Amino acid sequence: MAGDLEEIFLLALNYFYKKYKEKGGTQKKIALKLGVTQSYVSAVLNSTKKASTELQERLADILYGGPYEEFLAVGRRLQNSLDPELTLKSEREEEVEALIKRLSHYIRDYQRIEKELVDMKNFYKVLVEKMESGVLVTDPNDNIFFVNTWLLKRIDVSKESLIGTNVLDENKKFPLSNLKEFQVYYTTAKETFEPREFTQIRLNIPSGREVYRCGWCIPILDHQKYMGMIVTIGDITEEVLLKKKLIEETWLMKLAMDSFEQTGWIILNRAKRIIKRNAEYQTIFKIPEEVLQENDYKKNIEWIRHLVRDQDNFMLLSLEFPRHGKKSIHEFDLVDGRRISRVTTPLLKDNEILGWNIMIYDITPDKEF
Repeated sequence: MAGDLEEIFLLALNYFYKKYKEKGGTQKKIALKLGVTQSYVSAVLNSTKKASTELQERLADILYGGPYEEFLAVGRRLQNSLDPELTLKSEREEEVEALIKRLSHYIRDYQRIEKELVDMKNFYKVLVEKMESGVLVTDPNDNIFFVNTWLLKRIDVSKESLIGTNVLDENKKFPLSNLKEFQVYYTTAKETFEPREFTQIRLNIPSGREVYRCGWCIPILDHQKYMGMIVTIGDITEEVLLKKKLIEETWLMKLAMDSFEQTGWIILNRAKRIIKRNAEYQTIFKIPEEVLQENDYKKNIEWIRHLVRDQDNFMLLSLEFPRHGKKSIHEFDLVDGRRISRVTTPLLKDNEILGWNIMIYDITPDKEF
């Protein structure tokens, strides 16, 4: 039926275009009236492109100027090898048939659009479910009506426990605790109509485990009316705990290094920059804070040089670094009478030098006079 109606339309279209052309009309003029390209008009006339129902009606109006049903009636007569000018406008059967065929256009368009919407909905549903992050959606009253599988697994609760709960309502029904920090971001996004990012918030899940989350609160708006919120959630628990562990270990190492009395300690990376040092190292040589802050080993050595008796030998040995499996010991005298021993050891991993460990001892009591 669809092909039949399309054939009828094309027959009428070319018939009336011929008459339109005889009066001086052109494809260019039609294109300007329709707001499309001339090549598109040509393609419709040549049946290489199919015009929408709306465009068909506008073409009929330009070329014929009468009702669309009469336009199609001419095409139907041409299809049946009848005189196109002898249209029977009052024939009830023809009018009903034209109406049915016209309505069928709208029905097919509606079915096509409905199918596209369903397909699109299913596509995004699968996409959201497969995401390696959480998605939570609320309605205008801030009640949860959607949550994806990733988030359910991470908080270890059933979907039924979460759906319908209010993210701003502090009650026992909500399966998460310690929500105040998250609720601040949520409320701000809701009130400002602007997305709000949370980079690290702490929550307690029902199992009692403390977790850390990041993400966005994105308001859903319809003509500046609040319709709910999309909340995206990422799990940064391992990252945060690792960072805390690293900070703790760094402080432990600093405390251990500073516990050495009369022993300076510095660690260099492979670029020969100071990455760790203890307080005693600064005390032994009275190095100014501004020199230390640069973490430049060579600048440190140049400062110490002025305290040393044999400066040339000191600089020569200070800039030589032991290689694989070896360590160097250098003793030197300061102008104030103290004697210093410096032990430099390479730091290796898989036979690759990553840096150097340098221990500095004040051995003045051991010096022979």
